[in-house]
Amino acid sequence: MLRRFPWVLAPLFLAIFLLGCKPQEEIRSYTTARTSPPRKPIDAELAASLLDHTLAAIMPQGDKAWFFKLAGPAKAIERNREAFLKFLSTVKLADNPAETPDWQIPEQWQEKPASEMRVATLVISNAQGPDEQGPLEIAISSLPLSGKWEDFVVPNVNRWLRQLQEPPLDEKTIFKLTKQVKLQNATATLIELVGRSPKQKSSNPHAGIPGAPPVGAPQPTASNPLTYETPAGWLPGKMSSMRKAAFRVVEGDAQAEFTVIDLPASGGEQVTQVEANMRRWAGQVGLTALDAETLQKLIEPITIDGSAGSYAELVSPTSAERQLAISGAMIVRDGKVWFFKMTGDVDLVERQKETIQKFLASVKFSKPPQ
Repeated sequence: MLRRFPWVLAPLFLAIFLLGCKPQEEIRSYTTARTSPPRKPIDAELAASLLDHTLAAIMPQGDKAWFFKLAGPAKAIERNREAFLKFLSTVKLADNPAETPDWQIPEQWQEKPASEMRVATLVISNAQGPDEQGPLEIAISSLPLSGKWEDFVVPNVNRWLRQLQEPPLDEKTIFKLTKQVKLQNATATLIELVGRSPKQKSSNPHAGIPGAPPVGAPQPTASNPLTYETPAGWLPGKMSSMRKAAFRVVEGDAQAEFTVIDLPASGGEQVTQVEANMRRWAGQVGLTALDAETLQKLIEPITIDGSAGSYAELVSPTSAERQLAISGAMIVRDGKVWFFKMTGDVDLVERQKETIQKFLASVKFSKPPQ
C-alpha cells in the first residue's frame, strides 16, 4: 500500500505544476477622450462683482429712527461708497424729531421730493453724469422707534437680507457686521449686506397699457400671505421688493397709486405707532402743522380680515400747489405692520373711496400651501 501512494498523488502534483507555469495576466490601461470639457475654476473676483450690495445707516432720534440706504450692483457701490460716507458725515438731526434732518449734497446730485415711504430721494451723479451701471439712489426714510435698539435693528436688517434673497441672521452676527459712525450731532449704525436682488418683472404682458386686464392676486407664499380681489379698472403698478401689491388708477389726466407694504412691528404702544405713521402720511400731502387732537379726529377704526386697525383720509391744504389725497389703512398682524394706501389727485382718490373699501374687505391673510 505504501509503494502505491506516490502514484496516487501524481495527478495532483502535475496540476499544481502546470498552474504555476501559467503566465500571469497583464494589467492593461486605456486612454479615452473626455465626453465633456473640464470645469473651469471659479473666478471669485468675477462672482463677487456680480452681486448686489445694500449699504445703510440707521440713526435714532427720540421716538423715531432715520434710515439712509444705498443699494445697487457691487461695482457701482464700490465706486460710490466713499461719496455715500462723505454725505453721511454732513447729516445733522433737527432739534425737533418731527422735522427732517439737514444734509449737504454735491452739486451734481439731484434731490427728489418725498414719495412712498421716503422723506427724500437723492440721485447720485458726478461730472460725467450717472454711474455707468445706471442711476444710484439714496433712499431716506423714517420709522417709529420704541423698545430696545437691538430689537429694532435686527428685523430691519433681516428685511434687507430678504430683499437680497439671503437668509436671516441672529442678533450677535448682525452686530458683528455693524460699525458706529459719528455724524454732526448723532451716531449712526452702519452696515453693508451682499446678495442678489431679484429682477422685478410683471407677469402680465399687457402691464401698463390702459384698458389691459389687471393681474390677479398672487398665490400666498411664506413671505407674502396676502390674497385679494383686484377691482375693475385698477392696472398693475410698479412692484418692488418691499411692495406686496401695487396698482395704478388713471382717469384722464388724473392718476393715483395704490400700494400694500409690510414692515416689522417695532413694538411699544400700538396707538403711538398709528399716530406716528399717520402723521408721516399727513406730511406727504402737506399737512405738517396738525396737532395731536386734530390728527386723532381724522383716524377711524377699521377691521381687515379680523385684525383691528386704523383708517384715515388726508387731503392737501387748499393753498397747496398740487392737491393730493391719501386714503390709507394700517393694521398690526403677526409681528408686522401692514400699510394699504392710495395716493393721488384729490378728486380721483375721492371717487375711489368705495372701491378701496371693497378691496380692503376682500383682503385675506392665507397660509401658503405646505
